[in-house]
Amino acid sequence: MKLSKLSTSLPRGQSRSAWISRAVCLAALLCSAQAAMAQSSTATFAVTATVLPSCTVVGGLPLAFGVVTPGVQRDGTVTVTATCTVGTPYTLALDAGTGSGATVAVRRMTSGGATLDYALYQDVARTTPWGDGTAGTSTRSSTGTGLLQSFTVYGRVPSTAAAAVGVYTDTITVTATY
Repeated sequence: MKLSKLSTSLPRGQSRSAWISRAVCLAALLCSAQAAMAQSSTATFAVTATVLPSCTVVGGLPLAFGVVTPGVQRDGTVTVTATCTVGTPYTLALDAGTGSGATVAVRRMTSGGATLDYALYQDVARTTPWGDGTAGTSTRSSTGTGLLQSFTVYGRVPSTAAAAVGVYTDTITVTATY
């Protein structure tokens, strides 16, 4: 409706501006009444998770002693890793390997029917034999951080080792107990 036509239908004694002011006030009141009628309700819900102790171990690259010469000791290293849940205490053990007649104290690589003795240690000085806790060996203990933790395995073929010509291999299993 045009404002010019409104003037003919306004109640007597009201100006057009007064009528518009009242209409705006009425619209504002209606809007605020709508907002006042809005209500809300709240609720909560629980969120849960369970973290169990766990460890994952990974062997490293091969422990390669290179060319072994009679009467000369050969040293080498390899890194193994463990990723365990935060706060989980664990131990790492190394088995005797697959070499014929091997123990955790004296491991043996094989080439056909021939063997070559070697040992694994926890320290660079090669004084703490790393095994399964038997036969004078020790395991390696740590506590999980949730992140990858690295451990160096120090190997040695003693200078007294004697073996026939060949390519020698062995496989060591790393076990995390937690």
